[in-house]
Amino acid sequence: MATLRRLADRLLTVGAYPEESETQRARRRIMVAAMSVATLLTIPTLSADFGAGYTWVALGNVGVIAVTVVALIALHRKPGSFAVIINLFLLAPFLHQLFETALFGGLLESGLVVMFGLIIVLAALITLGNRAASWWFAAFVASVVYAIVVPTWIDPLYAPQSAADAAFNLVATALVTFVVMLYFVRQRDRFQKRSDDLLHNILPDEIVTRLKATDSRIADSFESVSVLFADVVDFTPMSEGMSPTELVTLLDGVFRTFDGFVEELGLEKIKTVGDAYMVAAGVPRARPDHAEAMAELALRIRDHVAAHDFAGRRIRLRIGINSGPVVAGIIGTRKFAYDLWGDVVNTASRMESEGIPECIQVTAPTYELIKDRFVCEPRGPIPVKGKGEMDAYILVSR
Repeated sequence: MATLRRLADRLLTVGAYPEESETQRARRRIMVAAMSVATLLTIPTLSADFGAGYTWVALGNVGVIAVTVVALIALHRKPGSFAVIINLFLLAPFLHQLFETALFGGLLESGLVVMFGLIIVLAALITLGNRAASWWFAAFVASVVYAIVVPTWIDPLYAPQSAADAAFNLVATALVTFVVMLYFVRQRDRFQKRSDDLLHNILPDEIVTRLKATDSRIADSFESVSVLFADVVDFTPMSEGMSPTELVTLLDGVFRTFDGFVEELGLEKIKTVGDAYMVAAGVPRARPDHAEAMAELALRIRDHVAAHDFAGRRIRLRIGINSGPVVAGIIGTRKFAYDLWGDVVNTASRMESEGIPECIQVTAPTYELIKDRFVCEPRGPIPVKGKGEMDAYILVSR
């Protein structure tokens, strides 16, 4: 089984190229798989056709198989010519069913073999897009007209097919169409879920819902929220002695842990900038206990970092928290992110940068909101860049 899987994976790489988009990759793999399966299914019919005396039908199928092999080789050697190669490949079975229709003497006499043209239309829609499918559908309609009038042009070579053959061809076409559409619905749902999951990992759930529902600018005012900044102490000199992989591994381990705490407490991670981590409570959903929830997060972060190594190293944090009104929303049209603005955000950042390593420094507004449930020690007035002196407190414990 493992060997067959490796062979299948290798076959499905035919025509791949470095600049290939995910959509094109899916289309190419589906088409290569369909070409391979169709070839395998056609081979057993050759002996049956020869045995029934349908020599020209069998030779036509041999030609289709040969064209399929040539098309696969061409895809491997000229992946950039995907559309041209696939159109030429689809032309082979299309011409063959016209040839077979004439051999048996018409639409019904051939057992509705032209119905397989719908599968060709479906293949063009999947692999080449709407425009190509429209042209192939027009060709299918023309083939039906041809099947009706061809008995007036030439005499049939073989006796008409039975009604059972016509029923088989009709059911086979319907079955293939159903299976392919079912597969694509499942693939669409899978890719949609993947896209939604990625979007929800970047933006709050409420913001994702609003973005999908409207094109208007998203900007909201919140009267009372809490903002936390956490930063690794002496990160720059420490990072100078680390390889890029070690650096990313360390930060990834730290921030993954923080992400888990944020999710458990129902808070909103805003962003990371270098070694700085920013979280908000009370956006985009207002909550009365935002300061208490943020204090709980800060204690969990502080205690976890103090007790664990990250990538074999011990780190120390400075943590700052402030509470008050902010504006939250999304700006720009490319690579946008949910962000916060206002003096509260700037002051929270100053609480971190002017803080004490391994301590959680909070402003007076935050202290007033958490003092009944958390132990805080006054640090007194401290100089804050751009703000002058401000009263600050050290959050100690619950």
